[in-house]
Amino acid sequence: MQQIDLFSCRSICFFIGYNICMDKLFNKNYIFTVISATLFYTASFMLNTVSARYSLQLGADKTVAGFVAAVFTLASFFTRPVWGYITDKKGRKRVYNAGGLLCLASTAILLFCNNVILLFVSRIIYGAGYSALTTAGGTIICDIVPEKQLSKAISLYGITNVLSQAVAPAAALWLFDKGFIWVAVTAAVIEIGVLVAALFVKYSEEQYINPDISFRIIEKTALPAAYTIIFFAVSTASINSFIPVMAQERGINGDKWFFVLSALFLLLSRFINTKITDRYGKVNVFCKADILYTIAFALIAFTYDTLLLLLASVMYGLGAGFIHPIVNTAAVSRCGNEKRGLATGTFMMSQDLGMTIGAAAWGVISETIGFTAVYLMVAALLLVMLYVFRRILAPVLE
Repeated sequence: MQQIDLFSCRSICFFIGYNICMDKLFNKNYIFTVISATLFYTASFMLNTVSARYSLQLGADKTVAGFVAAVFTLASFFTRPVWGYITDKKGRKRVYNAGGLLCLASTAILLFCNNVILLFVSRIIYGAGYSALTTAGGTIICDIVPEKQLSKAISLYGITNVLSQAVAPAAALWLFDKGFIWVAVTAAVIEIGVLVAALFVKYSEEQYINPDISFRIIEKTALPAAYTIIFFAVSTASINSFIPVMAQERGINGDKWFFVLSALFLLLSRFINTKITDRYGKVNVFCKADILYTIAFALIAFTYDTLLLLLASVMYGLGAGFIHPIVNTAAVSRCGNEKRGLATGTFMMSQDLGMTIGAAAWGVISETIGFTAVYLMVAALLLVMLYVFRRILAPVLE
């Protein structure tokens, strides 16, 4: 298994390196933004993966574990409009750095965490920092790439999230077996790297910010995308927080490889996303990806076997890799430059809300009627997402 993993990592690095060399899109600012974001998402996924399990270790039940995950996204949701406003008014880089420092402070608290209350406090602070860094980071990407390459840039920027999913959950679970303190220390070191990499991102922000902008909670042009992505986020919450718990409960040993395999196929779909959507159309691709994504959750609902879980992970990765970039690009492509922070914040607020609802609801449902019900409900919601997309977002894209 180690040889397969090593080969996969080498293949990913070669594939990314080749594309970086061949595409002028990849300037210094873009590369260091991607490096910083990759490190950040790695630390975030590590902590997200084991926070629920650590709360169980501290004596909480699965319902409380769900709220441990939910409070993180809840804090992110409520601070998102503020960060979006400051990003457009004061500048992207200072918000990005503030987010990195908040996350580092939150992780430092975990070094001394020995009760659920302290864990809750840490996750609230981390949620605020997460929303700052991701809002500013997504806006920076919009600033530093040509308009005609925005869709491709966003899709490839999403690889930061994918690479983190390939490494972080498995690494976190391995470190967690040695003790939660090892997860916290590793995440803290990585977060220092986030701030260091961000120092190399240098460009003039004056043309993109508006000191006279007034505070608003949402950007209306981003709402069709926001309404769609909330269902996607609800589904994602059932994976990030509960696949390790479900696998442990059902005696499945493939939870680490679920994240690795799904991330590899998510990576593949991210790289070919632009070519596929250009050829077949965004609406057509989204609809087919949604069906594939829905089937993945239906499989998870009934699996007690590692092989079936890994098959579902392939379908999950492919579906997510096509769905998210299409909706994300739609969220930021119809607003002015000076509203990119607000549009990004609006889109991510919807994701935060979906993650919050999902983490809390799936924790309660799994505790009362089990994981089969959880993943069947997710599959049903993804069919609702398809309907919402067709009614609200598809007319904008066509």
